[in-house]
Amino acid sequence: MHFSSAAILSAVAVLASSVQAVHTITLKNNCSYGVGTYVHTWSGAAYTGAPNQDIPAKSSKSITVPDGWDGRICDKTASGVCANSCYGSCSMSEFNMNAYNGLNFYDISNIQAYTVAQKIESSCGSVTCTSAGCPCDQAYRPGDTSGTCGGTGPVDQAVRACANPNFTITYCP
Repeated sequence: MHFSSAAILSAVAVLASSVQAVHTITLKNNCSYGVGTYVHTWSGAAYTGAPNQDIPAKSSKSITVPDGWDGRICDKTASGVCANSCYGSCSMSEFNMNAYNGLNFYDISNIQAYTVAQKIESSCGSVTCTSAGCPCDQAYRPGDTSGTCGGTGPVDQAVRACANPNFTITYCP
C-alpha cells in the first residue's frame, strides 16, 4: 500500500491538532478594584502560562489551558492569601477539561472561603455567586466539604458540564 507525502502530512497535522487542543478562559473584572488570580493545576495536563494574573478594574485577560487540564483559578486576596497556591482562604473557579465524553466540568467553590463575587459562563449556561450564602445549585458554600449543601441536597449540585471549550469568569458580575 502506498501513501502520498501529502496524505501522511495531513494525518500528522490532524493528530497534532487534536493533541494540542486548548480552551480559552477569559478573566473579566467588573469590580471597581483590581483582582489578582492564581492559576493552579491539580493533575492531568499542565497549565504552562504565568500562574499569577492581575486584572485591573474594568478590564479582562485571557488564558489558555490544554485539553485534559484539571485545575483551579483562585482569587488572590489583598492580604496575599492564595498568591502561590489555591490552598488557602479564597474563592475559586474549578475546571476539569475534557474529563468525560468530551465534556468540560466547572463550578464555583467557596469551601475554603468566600472572597469575591464571580460568575462562570459558557454557551451551555452559567453559575453565579455574589455572597457567601449563594444558592447551593450555584456554588459550594464555605466549609461544605460534603458537597451536599450541608447535607440538605444532592451531591455536587453546583457542578455544570459543557462541550463548549471556552469560558468566561466574571468578577463582580
